[in-house]
Amino acid sequence: MAESNVHVEPVSARARQLARVDSARSGVLSKFENCITACAIAEGLSVILAAAVAKFLYIDLFLDQDQGLLPYLAPAPLLSVTLYLFMKQAGLYEPNVLVDRVVGYGKLWGALAMSLLVLLGILYIFKSAEGYSRGWFLTWFALSAVALVTVRVAAMRRVRHMVATGQLRRRVAIFGTLEFITAMKDQIENSEQSVVVEGVYLAKPAAIGSSDLPLDGGLAELKDAIERNEFDTVFIGLPAQDTARIQTAVNGLASYSTELLLCTELDPYPVVVHGSRNFGPLRTNVVNLVPLSESNVLLKSMLDYAVALVGLIVLAPLLAVVALAIKIDSPGPVFFRQRRYGQNNSIFRIFKFRTMAVTEDGPTVKQAERDDPRVTRMGRILRRTSIDELPQLLNVLTGDMSIVGPRPHALAHDQLFEQKLDLFSRRRRVRPGLTGWAQVHGFRGETKTTEDIRSRMQHDLYYIDNWSIWLDIEIITRTVFVLFRGAY
Repeated sequence: MAESNVHVEPVSARARQLARVDSARSGVLSKFENCITACAIAEGLSVILAAAVAKFLYIDLFLDQDQGLLPYLAPAPLLSVTLYLFMKQAGLYEPNVLVDRVVGYGKLWGALAMSLLVLLGILYIFKSAEGYSRGWFLTWFALSAVALVTVRVAAMRRVRHMVATGQLRRRVAIFGTLEFITAMKDQIENSEQSVVVEGVYLAKPAAIGSSDLPLDGGLAELKDAIERNEFDTVFIGLPAQDTARIQTAVNGLASYSTELLLCTELDPYPVVVHGSRNFGPLRTNVVNLVPLSESNVLLKSMLDYAVALVGLIVLAPLLAVVALAIKIDSPGPVFFRQRRYGQNNSIFRIFKFRTMAVTEDGPTVKQAERDDPRVTRMGRILRRTSIDELPQLLNVLTGDMSIVGPRPHALAHDQLFEQKLDLFSRRRRVRPGLTGWAQVHGFRGETKTTEDIRSRMQHDLYYIDNWSIWLDIEIITRTVFVLFRGAY
């Protein structure tokens, strides 16, 4: 299909076009790439500064030795460069990561740990490692971990502020029919605060005054704008049956580095779609992905078994004392066992220290409440400190649970929640956990409203879709800090 000549008001379109060109030229420093570069430089400098501070605290003050600063600063730039490469590989320098409100502590600290190991290996090869104190290395690592988080939090706040005030934005153009453009414009701008539609280009001729939208031309004008670097992303909105125009638009814009996104259907899908796959000429939408943790099941299982074994060995005396205290405090078994849904809807029996005078496991199970009269005296202490959850380390060793994952509910509760929220059952694609992304964000204990359930579910689904071994390590670390807040 030949490119169309669109009848628009030339003066207003030209004025808007020139305004965008000036904006693009003057706003170069406000691009995401420059923010990412500034963040990377600041994080690298913070690691170098941490080396100097560690030398002062450990060598000068703690050991009371007078040594030069330069030898301790020498390996710092190498660690800084290595750290950047690991963080880049971990996706920590993506624009959406800087705009997010969630700090990836696990990935940050994991990248730092890997970088330090690489540095130690290099120093060992060149027979230089013996010249440095292990205490200084550990102090440097600890200070670097704190410095990295501090810089990253400050950078993310700054980026979010720039996005909110319009200083930082992704410039978007829409090319398509009036129907698609009208329907897509608000949806695109409302989806992300950093996205602004700055160009509208028609694929079909339109008469003057046929639309309230200010129009900028057709495909030829869009190409000119892309060559002037006016847009970061171009949306093509055309009906699926208009194959000729789709092919013309994609072929005409494919030679540019600008991101192209194709929309051929305005009606919302009744299910969540995770991209598409082609089988020959057949195009299919992906509505369920294999969880990332299942693709790396060996790595996750190694972490689970290691933490569970070490935990049971270290905590064995405490577990024995707690078991004795439960028997003395109230009649009944030491352990509370209840059926829960596991991975792929399998049913297992969860282990917990008994904290109540009853052991409900039927079609109706009342949730624990604040000041619940069913809770025993010993049970209040156990629930307040979350010690009642420790026997689930046995469930980890049997393979029914993981250290980190969505928390399992009683069967009756799971079935009720699934009736209220369509996506709730997706939590069961992975093994349930002792702790999870929802729990370290405060979503634990009784779920009084549908919104409570929804918030917990959304955090669990985020964890499943964004799993990494570093995220597991982060959640385990953060759990230690929230452990004694307990339930009730």
